[in-house]
Amino acid sequence: YLEIYNEGGFDLLDPSHDTKSLEDLPRVTMLEDEHGVTHMRNLGLHPARTEEEALNLLFIGDTNRMISETPMNMASSRSHCIFTMLIETRRPGSDTIRRSKLHFVDLAGSERVKKTGVDGTTLTEARYINVSLFYLEQVIVALHERSSGKQRTHVPYRNSMMTMVLKDSLGGNCKTTMVATMAAEERSLPETVSTCRFAQRVAQISNRVEINEEADPKLMIARLKAQVSELKGALAEARGEAGARDVADLSEEERARCRELVAAYVRDVSDAAVLEPGDLARVQYCFWLLKQRALDAAAGAGGSADGSRPASAPRAPGAPGPGDAALELQLQQRDHEISILVSMLKKRGGAGSDAFSQTARAGGPDGAEAGTAARGA
Repeated sequence: YLEIYNEGGFDLLDPSHDTKSLEDLPRVTMLEDEHGVTHMRNLGLHPARTEEEALNLLFIGDTNRMISETPMNMASSRSHCIFTMLIETRRPGSDTIRRSKLHFVDLAGSERVKKTGVDGTTLTEARYINVSLFYLEQVIVALHERSSGKQRTHVPYRNSMMTMVLKDSLGGNCKTTMVATMAAEERSLPETVSTCRFAQRVAQISNRVEINEEADPKLMIARLKAQVSELKGALAEARGEAGARDVADLSEEERARCRELVAAYVRDVSDAAVLEPGDLARVQYCFWLLKQRALDAAAGAGGSADGSRPASAPRAPGAPGPGDAALELQLQQRDHEISILVSMLKKRGGAGSDAFSQTARAGGPDGAEAGTAARGA
């Protein structure tokens, strides 16, 4: 919240306003970089997440404004104030940021010293107010002449601090709106006509409005990395290399990405919705997530919003189940029993060997083929 008093800048939201006089406060200075962008030094930037927080900052700054009594007004503002809002928006899942800047400008009213008869400090304040308004009118006239097709190359932004601050809000990519207030008394008729002409010049400024959008580098890098990973998986699948990868080899980041894709696919009710997780292992994991959602819906328990596995859900593909250990133990016992039977038959001689051979060829329940079938299961 910038206050321009006697052509000097002050931060209205500086917490030292309560303990220091105006002369002791740090001055706001302007710096311009090589791209022509103006930066303000000693001007605080305060975050506001809601309208209430923004209005609170506005009210705090208003209490610190320079106001004094004049013959024309009991509470006359003796400075120009500019309340600037920087707004950033981004849609969920998008890496494009939209930025905008709003300048709320409260101009102090011009005064005719001949009518008011002020002197001293009030006279000095009136002189600075009138001079800054004159420089602002010069800028507006120059912008109007340029938009009218006249050969006007120079716009005197540097004449005053206010025109430098409002440089990006008077011409070019912006919308400019002016609200003029005037007195209805007959004695103020010349000032009223002058104010109307000033507002008319502002209305004739030609602007070129464009949406300020740019990509966030961090989000773009993350999205490109995800695309590279998916393309590598698709390339491995096309070359036949994806068969060596199992669902159990998926990292936690890949599983989280699959849960996000499945959740987005389920939320999208359009017929054009597609699910493209990448390689075969991701496809199998996504199918398992969809199966879990279907089972939860059928059971009436309701799945989690992100598609994560509930505590009582069946195992994921490629992960060891609770009955695998018992099956492996049973298989080892059967192999041990077979080895004992083979040694016993060898001791009995040829008849026993022939009997064992016939049993093995027949595929008995305790033979080698039965062991192979159990291991495959």
